[in-house]
Amino acid sequence: RKYGVPVELDINFHRVFHVDVISPTIDLIVWFRLLWADPRLTWDPLDYGNLTKTWFYVADGSAGGETSEIWTPDIQLWNLETGLADGLEDAYAIVQHDGRVYWSRPGHLRPACKFDGLDRFPFDHLTCQMEFGSWAFSGKYIRLAKADGVGFSVGGSDTAGQSYNEFSFLPRDPIQCRIRVYPPYPSSPDEDWPVLLYNVTVRRAWQPYVRGYLTVQTILNVVGFSAFWLPPACGERM
Repeated sequence: RKYGVPVELDINFHRVFHVDVISPTIDLIVWFRLLWADPRLTWDPLDYGNLTKTWFYVADGSAGGETSEIWTPDIQLWNLETGLADGLEDAYAIVQHDGRVYWSRPGHLRPACKFDGLDRFPFDHLTCQMEFGSWAFSGKYIRLAKADGVGFSVGGSDTAGQSYNEFSFLPRDPIQCRIRVYPPYPSSPDEDWPVLLYNVTVRRAWQPYVRGYLTVQTILNVVGFSAFWLPPACGERM
């Protein structure tokens, strides 16, 4: 079986921007990175003043834009609420003289989720799964893989993380990534469909709910039932 161009995906999860359990969707601020090799973009540095890398602009948020200067792989968020072309910023791709391409874009990921864990409100940990793969090309043409065998990182900058937010990443192992290969269609028996599945788990800040609801309700119930501690003949009982 022939395999397509190896494309490595690496997502840096910067912070949780918003969680909507009604829609249900999650909005994540990320740095979305793709790495691949294009033999058409190779050159000899000695022929260009020892130039070992250069930058090419990629517009319209994805491959195929009229102002994009190079080919980029067709990687999409399959369970999308908002597509990558609208959620990620346009950015330059860095090309090395040996044809290696590094394309990093900041922006938002907005998947449609099947949340797990809502039954433990307000002490819930919610998990949302995201599915990435090529929408138009099978594994015969584009073979998606985890960058450095991991495929993700969390934080790493001074502005990453949350402070006084309702939702935040779990302090330990908030992200899990695995490869799934869907079987070929009967019409194309030699073309499977590799995807990357990311499980993102966030926790809710339960302290405001305890202070604002549980504690107040407990106090009101104690005050209400304290009337029964008074003697029946006492007029203040009324």
